[in-house]
Amino acid sequence: MENHSDVLKETFNQYGFPLTRHQAAQFEQYREVLLRWNKQVNLTAITDKVEVTHKHFLDSLSVLEHIALKDGDTVMDIGTGAGFPGIVLKIYVPNIRLTLVEASKKKGSFLTFLIAKLNLHQKASVEVLTERAEVCVRDPNYTGAYDWVFTRYVATIRDSAAYCLPFLKPTGKWVAYKSRKEIIDTEIKESATDLKALGGRVETVFTTPKFNRSYVVIKKT
Repeated sequence: MENHSDVLKETFNQYGFPLTRHQAAQFEQYREVLLRWNKQVNLTAITDKVEVTHKHFLDSLSVLEHIALKDGDTVMDIGTGAGFPGIVLKIYVPNIRLTLVEASKKKGSFLTFLIAKLNLHQKASVEVLTERAEVCVRDPNYTGAYDWVFTRYVATIRDSAAYCLPFLKPTGKWVAYKSRKEIIDTEIKESATDLKALGGRVETVFTTPKFNRSYVVIKKT
């Protein structure tokens, strides 16, 4: 009989994301810890194991069909919640240098526990900032320091631009996960003036139909 890690490995492979045995075990442990903590801390509305795999893990990874994360890349995940997409990307590309920004103290505690449990700090640095991004962006240690900024929440591009763009290196890119394709054009149009004022512009939009997911890629100008 197959164990849960083997089933995870097969599922990820079917979607084009092959896992090592160690990565499969990490994702299985992540799922267990997430659902256990979720009984006390509101981390996710998704409580079915299969749905966690598809709607959190694979959805987070799906961006890698369009962009390439390299070893040593500095990555910031703003509003990460329970670690999506940041920790998922860190498991899959272990040598990225990851900063997770999450204002909720309870979610921050979960992230700190999870990082230790999965030994994610062994490969390259991973840091949790339990603070609002609007506050973090005032710290010169973080501004202009990142190759990638990811957001996977409901706030609009316009509302997020002032605290996402400043974290990027001159060559960096901000990737905003979006799920409602029909509103992306409106969001891009409404954010154009703000992005220009902040020294950014929309470079491209990618779409992954199997996850009903689009990604708006914004770069510095």
